[in-house]
Amino acid sequence: MLPTPNTDPQAHTNARRLASTMSESVVTPVRASAFWATIILPLLALVLLGTGIVSISLVTVASFVAVYGTCAIAGHNHTPNHL
Repeated sequence: MLPTPNTDPQAHTNARRLASTMSESVVTPVRASAFWATIILPLLALVLLGTGIVSISLVTVASFVAVYGTCAIAGHNHTPNHL
């Protein structure tokens, strides 16, 4: 006799709950890091340009815009906790 698939609806609910909890435990810190990186990146860019560590070039500007845009998109739903 062939085994039958698990059709228990409670098992599917538990699996979805576990997947949701696991994804939130990963998504929340990534979202928070991206949010704060969006704030810090322009300041860091000014410091690096001001000290001469990096120079303005097409590659530098394109890289900054790509990283900044990615962080802005990833962190836009983060709400910092107020004390």
